[in-house]
Amino acid sequence: MKTDVTTNPAYRKVVAALEDCEERYDGLIKSIGDSKKSRLSAALETLKTEVESRRRLENELLSAIESERQRIGQDLHDDLCQRLGAAALLVGALSKDITKLDPLLGAKVGEVPAVITDAIVACRNLARGLHPVTLMSAGLPSALQELADRVPDPIKFAWPRTERIDLVSETALHLYRIAEEAVGNAVKHANARSISIGLAVLKGNVVMEVADDGKGMGGKTKALGMGLRNMRYRAHVVGGNLTITQQDGGGTCVRCILPLTRSKA
Repeated sequence: MKTDVTTNPAYRKVVAALEDCEERYDGLIKSIGDSKKSRLSAALETLKTEVESRRRLENELLSAIESERQRIGQDLHDDLCQRLGAAALLVGALSKDITKLDPLLGAKVGEVPAVITDAIVACRNLARGLHPVTLMSAGLPSALQELADRVPDPIKFAWPRTERIDLVSETALHLYRIAEEAVGNAVKHANARSISIGLAVLKGNVVMEVADDGKGMGGKTKALGMGLRNMRYRAHVVGGNLTITQQDGGGTCVRCILPLTRSKA
């Protein structure tokens, strides 16, 4: 199974367009430095267009990545999990035949289906991470609850079950990925004893927080560099503001605030 997203034609096309946008942007900055005041207004208008184009290309890039992740997730769930399930049934039947000839060997072979079942569970969890079906079918709160349930560390998710939040699908996906990245950082790097995910709508804004009581980032900002950039990148694409702060009592709080744009569906 080919899993390198950089081979995806859509991904490569958008990356090339982004690089071209970067070159035009750099040239524009230089032209502003050499221009007279009569050219400044036109240059600024062009700069505005370039910024809008860059944001559109960034969104297309993330869409290409998500499309590839969705394909891989579906392949894992629909193909690999099915094959593993068939293998478990086959080994179970084989174990019964072997037991008739050699009970001790049959008992050992009989342990294999349980190992395969564990692999199926891990595979399904991986598929859910790559392609959060619950997000599309039940919305962001349900997907965040599933994320909290899936991680072995103790995670609390706070959202009133009686409330609904109908977000544009792309916005919900980016928020989910930000929460997923923040939870992953807390689990891998912070040695947190507890993690909490909060979601609220305040004064027309969506506020999402992921907080932990771990060691904080400390000197690990380089190790977390790509993850932090990814979170800020996604927040920027949906017009949000991402902050990462150290809490007084220890631990880290990742907060994303953005205007509420409801789904038209």
